Amino acid sequence: MSMNPAIRLLQLGLKSLGYDPGKVDGWWGPVTAAAARGLLDQGPTKSTVWAVNQLQRGLAGLGYYEGRVDGAYGTLSRIALRQAIDADGVPMAAYSPDSAVLVPTKPTLGAVQHDKVLRQGGANTIIDTYCLHCAAVPGSWASDKSNAEIVKAIHLMHTLPKSKGGRGWSDTGYHAITCPDGEIIYARPMDRYGAGAVGYNRGVFHHLMIEVRTITATRHPEDYFTPETLASTRGHFEQIAQRTPIRRLMGHREVANKLCPGFEVIDRDWTDRAVA
Repeated sequence: MSMNPAIRLLQLGLKSLGYDPGKVDGWWGPVTAAAARGLLDQGPTKSTVWAVNQLQRGLAGLGYYEGRVDGAYGTLSRIALRQAIDADGVPMAAYSPDSAVLVPTKPTLGAVQHDKVLRQGGANTIIDTYCLHCAAVPGSWASDKSNAEIVKAIHLMHTLPKSKGGRGWSDTGYHAITCPDGEIIYARPMDRYGAGAVGYNRGVFHHLMIEVRTITATRHPEDYFTPETLASTRGHFEQIAQRTPIRRLMGHREVANKLCPGFEVIDRDWTDRAVA
């Protein structure tokens, strides 16, 4: 589990409520998990409004607590804590209760009017699929970061060793990242297979959008992303579609049992070539 500022808030709350999460570093590990289970099973051994506020803010940042941050450790807080424990600290937007690889059911896009192609990997696989992602971070995560800092942070989430809270990959899993102001920054080289969705990386362009509100349910794109992010990403999709025969546009949730990117990707909202 990568470092997450929401987990750091949760750790502060746990510590002040009488359960030692270990180092307050934003990483969910076995010590933090044990502290969370202790609080859930036995309740606070000491309590202050500030401590419960930190716990609630952390759980909200992970997407599990939707109540009012009121400093009262009640039913909603306990339910959210149980959900976070069950997800092993993974934010709601990224959590999948199983590892099943799903099969997209939407029809493919309309006919491509050119013969250009972009290829990936040693097998020269044609890029024919475009997959949208969210970052599964608290809504305020990017507010104090420059675009370069956002991209660097995502890179570290993916490349740090697992012992330090990363995924241990060789590079960022996404090919492009759209920041809240609409700037698109390329991350993973397009000619490399991505690392965005189990079973759906060959011939897929993976595009990450940075949300500005915590993703807690499947809603509309505008509920989580700025107009600049959505407009820029739509434009980029069309640019790629002019360079290679994109036959499928999808959200990560279509091939994995999770919320990402936080909305249903309706083709006609993104391209004139849609048939779905």
